[in-house]
Amino acid sequence: MIKAAFFDIDGTLMAHSLGCVPEDTRRALEELKKRGVRVFTCTGRHILELDELGLTSLGFDGHVLLNGQLCLDGARRILSETPVPWEDIERILPVFEERRIPIAFVEKDRIYINFIDGRVRAAQKAISSELPETGCWAGGAVYLVNIFAEDETVLRALERMPRCRMTRWNPYGVDIIAEGGSKAKGMERLLAHFGAAREETIAFGDGENDMEMLGYAGIGVAMGNAEEKVKACADYVTEAVDRGGILSALRHFDIL
Repeated sequence: MIKAAFFDIDGTLMAHSLGCVPEDTRRALEELKKRGVRVFTCTGRHILELDELGLTSLGFDGHVLLNGQLCLDGARRILSETPVPWEDIERILPVFEERRIPIAFVEKDRIYINFIDGRVRAAQKAISSELPETGCWAGGAVYLVNIFAEDETVLRALERMPRCRMTRWNPYGVDIIAEGGSKAKGMERLLAHFGAAREETIAFGDGENDMEMLGYAGIGVAMGNAEEKVKACADYVTEAVDRGGILSALRHFDIL
């Protein structure tokens, strides 16, 4: 019996071709909650971005944020947090300050970037989001580092952060998180808090950073618009986000 459902945001809950969460997906979330299934976001996004997109109004029971680095319950109380090691932030800081490649730091209550170029604009447009503010590091804990560059450039920067790893979230940018962190780890923490087993979960995603999440869930569902390697690791491939993919999969597995 499914007791918990986890959803990626971009390309899964959010149809950026429509600029919103499709109405059939909204109905599916409401029906899940009526049937006693807890619903969670599981995303590389920050809670401030979910507010900006209007997603927190959908009444989630909790959130796996920043690829598992920060987990909140529905009242935004912190259930777990895993910042990037201080040593790695100090080593990447000179690159941030050089302003040769766009780098964003994500803190608990703030997202800021060293500078904005065309790649940043394209990345944010692709996920229906505003441009981040420009700013400087003031010594706060950083939970995720965004680098807006191709893999070769990112890998050179990552050499300065030996306690971290990268995962790409779209063609324009990657997330850098503490080594060992993942959406799957965040799911594990939320399930422990709410008293559910991984076998009692279903998860939906479409990107590279969703693969561990889909593998961890009892049922891992790739959206029809997912990358091919994501589809290959899923238990089931449904329709695209803007073609009723979430509702279709929930019906396929007799959850709705």
